[in-house]
Amino acid sequence: MMNSTLPIKSKQQHSIDYINLNNRQFAEYKIVFRANELHKLNNIDDFRFKEQLSFERYENNNLQSNLMLLDSNLQIIIADIALLVSLRKINNLNDYIYSNERISFPAIKNDKSYFERKIMDFLNGLLYGEVAANDIWNGDTDSKRIYCYKNRNNELKCYSIYESMALYDLLKNSMKITLIISEIDSCKRVCACLKFSF
Repeated sequence: MMNSTLPIKSKQQHSIDYINLNNRQFAEYKIVFRANELHKLNNIDDFRFKEQLSFERYENNNLQSNLMLLDSNLQIIIADIALLVSLRKINNLNDYIYSNERISFPAIKNDKSYFERKIMDFLNGLLYGEVAANDIWNGDTDSKRIYCYKNRNNELKCYSIYESMALYDLLKNSMKITLIISEIDSCKRVCACLKFSF
């Protein structure tokens, strides 16, 4: 994971990390899917709808556990995002929140609000926690991080924890989601490498 931080010490000896958002990779997840036997998917080029692949696991157990620390369904939601990106149904996290094709959980009544909350939790974990770390995250967050980037007008924009809602809105619309998906192997498995960056 790329990290460009500049610690600044104040009089109280609290360090502030200024983190550049430009060209920053927040997370990379390698997700293992299994080709659904009912659909007889033999070639990844024939992948046309989500039900052809079933989520199996993340290659890194710690990354999967970190997602589950935020919510037990978040591992499934991120895998669902990968499938919709692969099918070119969504381009960003906001698209996912409003998508009619996202996964549904029968017990969830107001499903748009639920997914919006889960995406916000995910972004919070990426920005202020270590949800995308390869090691087990203990759940601690760091509110001393300030995220900065230059916009199209070459103006410097900075977001502290107090502007986190504006930062979440920016990332929901502007975070890049890319996916590389492998061919189906002899065990009917497919590995997808999902990246979140800015």
